[in-house]
Amino acid sequence: MIPEYHGYNFSRCNLNRASLRNCTFTDCDFSESHLHFADLVDSLHQRSNFSGAGLNVSKIGSAKFVDCNFSDAQLSYCTAEETSFVGAQLIRTKMDNMSLVKTDFSNAVIDGVFVYGTSTWDLKLEGATQQNIYISSESLTITVPDLELAQFIALLVRNSNIRKIIDTITSKVVLILGRFTPERKTMLDAIKVEIQTHGFLPVLFDFEGPQSRDLTETVTTLASMSRFVVADISGAKSVPQELSVIVPHFPSLPVQPIIQDGELEYGMFEHFERYPWVLEKLIYTPSGVGALVESVIENCEKRRARE
Repeated sequence: MIPEYHGYNFSRCNLNRASLRNCTFTDCDFSESHLHFADLVDSLHQRSNFSGAGLNVSKIGSAKFVDCNFSDAQLSYCTAEETSFVGAQLIRTKMDNMSLVKTDFSNAVIDGVFVYGTSTWDLKLEGATQQNIYISSESLTITVPDLELAQFIALLVRNSNIRKIIDTITSKVVLILGRFTPERKTMLDAIKVEIQTHGFLPVLFDFEGPQSRDLTETVTTLASMSRFVVADISGAKSVPQELSVIVPHFPSLPVQPIIQDGELEYGMFEHFERYPWVLEKLIYTPSGVGALVESVIENCEKRRARE
């Protein structure tokens, strides 16, 4: 007989290495529980709460987590072959180094998850809401809009052979540079979402730390595959470093500077304005993101047409 649990409270329990294979859990609470190295293969979970739970290195293949909450949970190094997260909430979930093969995320909410080293193959994403997928290493963070693009971008950054293969592919990637303080991040996210509605693939680049080979190589790779660059110079801190890598070396890549109304550009920006492919800066207000993005796209496409 298959064990069934309805409405049980496992919150904050130590279930490390537990064998829950083939069990059924309905409306159970696993919040902040410890399930590291557990075996949940072929288990069924309906409307259960895994918020803040730790499931690192657990076996969850063929398990079903229907309408479950994984906010702030840890799923790093889990193998999730043919696992179902239908209708689940994965918000700020740590998914680094997961293996996702034929995993079903239909109608799931995937927001603010971390996927460095994660492999994705044949995912089902019908009806899923995806945004703010973070590829984070020690010194840099790249933000992309969906899980499958995350693996692609990570491979491009790390593998020069793959970069050569896509040289002939017309890119829809738009590189967004800016200062990622909390208040600026909100504005950049709004710009990113608006750019995506026009059929482009916006990539936010956030680098923390001194200029290094990692910065140069990553920015160069992202620029080489971008259709154009949007550089928010409002209160810019790291943007001058990034522009110094991009602007002198990519004459066919339009760079559209933008600045929020009332902000001052940094003193050295005029150095970049002498390059013809650095377009005249656009001034925007928080309520005018839609009009801003339309102007950005129009200006950059006109510049590309002249090349």
